[in-house]
Amino acid sequence: MQKADLQPWKRIKTRRLLDHPYCRIVEDDVLLPSNQQRAWWRFDDQHDVICIICQDQQQRILVAYQYNNAPQRVVDEFPGGGIEINESPPEAARRELLEETGIYAHTIQPIGSFLVHNRRSAQQMHVFVATDLEYREAQPEVSEFIAYEWVTIKDLGERIRSGRFENSTLLAAWSLFCVTQGCN
Repeated sequence: MQKADLQPWKRIKTRRLLDHPYCRIVEDDVLLPSNQQRAWWRFDDQHDVICIICQDQQQRILVAYQYNNAPQRVVDEFPGGGIEINESPPEAARRELLEETGIYAHTIQPIGSFLVHNRRSAQQMHVFVATDLEYREAQPEVSEFIAYEWVTIKDLGERIRSGRFENSTLLAAWSLFCVTQGCN
């Protein structure tokens, strides 16, 4: 089968399985290209999200560390979060970076986007590089307890190769960074 042969699935009916402020899950009855009907659950995402690769004047990258309840361990990540209603992705990137870290980026450059969980969601992660930094006061959300570290590009690459960094969002965002900015 060739890519051009693939056909979209027709959604026949959708039901809500879970409606929570942070997560909405729906189940679709879909008609497959084979004319078979199947139930398929997915996240009904309301908003896209952003990820910021913050680079200082010494070309170091800001890596965040935050406890994540699902894997029950501290996970490496880049700062980021949700895009609010009537907010553009660059505005969200600047706001999230300031809220979480106290860093205001005078320059926010988009470098690409990717699907967060393509089998179960249409949500896009928009990735930005933040430079021309000014330090201000952080105002994290009540559930955000985040540690930070400035890491050289070389050291970040070594941590990825060794398996120390395993967060798929960080890895995908870093791939966009290396393709658009270079990792040397």
